[in-house]
Amino acid sequence: MGLWSTIHSCEEDLVELPFDYNYVIVTNGEELDADARNTLHYLDSSGKLLKHIHSDSPLSPPAARQRGAAAANGKLLCFFDNHCLVGKRYFERVAVDFECAGLDMLHSSTRFYSAQGTHYHYMLKLNYNFWAESSQQPQNEYTLYPLAAGGHGGFVVRKDVWGEVGGYGPEELLRGYGGEELIFDLKMWRLGKSNHIDPRLIHYHYAGNRGYSRHYTDEYYVNLLVSALVVGGEKWLYKVFDSFLNRRHIRTHNHGEWYPLLETAYRRGIAYSHEVDAKSQFSLDELLAKFPQDRVAF
Repeated sequence: MGLWSTIHSCEEDLVELPFDYNYVIVTNGEELDADARNTLHYLDSSGKLLKHIHSDSPLSPPAARQRGAAAANGKLLCFFDNHCLVGKRYFERVAVDFECAGLDMLHSSTRFYSAQGTHYHYMLKLNYNFWAESSQQPQNEYTLYPLAAGGHGGFVVRKDVWGEVGGYGPEELLRGYGGEELIFDLKMWRLGKSNHIDPRLIHYHYAGNRGYSRHYTDEYYVNLLVSALVVGGEKWLYKVFDSFLNRRHIRTHNHGEWYPLLETAYRRGIAYSHEVDAKSQFSLDELLAKFPQDRVAF
């Protein structure tokens, strides 16, 4: 998988549709491989590349999307990782959904491998670790339904709404892997926006071997704590931190080694937490009361 595969799947789906579209490509690393360079050359020569943004240093997924969205000029922002492919009639369904339902944000359903079925909305494990697990049982198999949160591999949001809520927030909030789905989706609801999933809208997400530790790094745990703080306030920050302390088997840290992570998360997220809270229409606890079916108890 790579940039070429993602772009090719989009082009195959868009080729016969009367849509005005372009691409903003965000890359990082010291050197682009030949496939990426060829893909960028094709898009540029065909007039479809609006902008290529490159960073020599690593970029977290939310940072890359923040930078890409700032350069985009369309009414709808369609986000895809470079290890995702769009399913058949993806963009046609997106256009119909947004036209008919007046959506703010739309998630697509995820398929990793065909034998594993389709993954839909997230089941929230907020008390446990401010994370989630995808459900393979949709609340509705054929039509749109609201969800508290969903996966980030393929989603669409109105550009004006993205700008109004500030995307994920300041770029320095999240570093490395984890946290972006819940910090954005739950913040959308708190700020009075809607978030839906189309169970028939499919993207294929290749997990593969990422070459990094993902769920076993300090950055990951700090990101979850930051997400809890920004979306839920200090109450949820300490609730999640206490959960981490009580589950020492997930880390080799001793208790005392957890506190610098808490301090880092607090410093990074407290100012933005106050900003979100000041603009919110209701608290995280009030929001979760709207989605009791999306919660997992531990």
